[in-house]
Amino acid sequence: MPNAGKSTLINALMGDRLLITSAKRQTTRQQFRCILTTDAYQIIFVDTPGLHQPKNKLGEFMLRESLNSVANSDIVLYILDAANPRDELPVDLTKGKPVILVLNKADLLLPNRVEELKEGFQAQGRFSRVIAISAFNRTNLDAVIQAIVEYLPEGDLLYPPDQLMDCDYRLLAAELIREQALLHLEEEVPHGIAVEIVAFSESDDEAVIQANIIVERESHKGIVIGRKGTKLKTIGTGARLEIQNLMDKKVHLKLWVKVRKNWRKDPAQLKGLGYR
Repeated sequence: MPNAGKSTLINALMGDRLLITSAKRQTTRQQFRCILTTDAYQIIFVDTPGLHQPKNKLGEFMLRESLNSVANSDIVLYILDAANPRDELPVDLTKGKPVILVLNKADLLLPNRVEELKEGFQAQGRFSRVIAISAFNRTNLDAVIQAIVEYLPEGDLLYPPDQLMDCDYRLLAAELIREQALLHLEEEVPHGIAVEIVAFSESDDEAVIQANIIVERESHKGIVIGRKGTKLKTIGTGARLEIQNLMDKKVHLKLWVKVRKNWRKDPAQLKGLGYR
């Protein structure tokens, strides 16, 4: 569900910060696969946008990403905010699949309330397991892994043992830039932001990246740039440091802000930005 902590949970289960996170709703816009491999198993986590009622073409794309990932998965990890556990998962969507319900942010509730929630959901008979955790505090994560492993199908490894994700640095760089925009901008602006990588090159010891931050309105462009360019500089510095940490090399990052009106409603513009 939106803002239930899906990406935070996957990062915690992976033991590394691979996916961007934000307190703002609908941070995740497309599928990302993270691969956890041990001597005993390989788990492929598919991070998806939360189920929601779409308001534009971008929202429709995000909902398709969610529904397609559930349809193509072996196990459904259904994550709810324990403090606001709205169950909106369509029953027919998960028919025939084990569904593990994870009540995240359980540390914010009293223990007796957590037990009440678990018992209530277990009584529905819809869920293979009901587990209360805190992804932020990394509590009870072993129970989630154990439940997943119990339902994993047998088979050969789908990815090399040392591979952690199935996407390239170019896409991850765009996500890290967008994460910094989410972090430093007010509520209205981030939902209308996209990032377009216009140039990406790397050598053994450095990478050079040029990117456009896309906004929908001229007024938003000024907000992103900030007074004397301070806001854009803050976003760029934060993104550069995160990309350097990801790639383990020096990064030169140049950002511009471009206005593309109503891009979230335009299928052609969405496709050009990678939402296809």
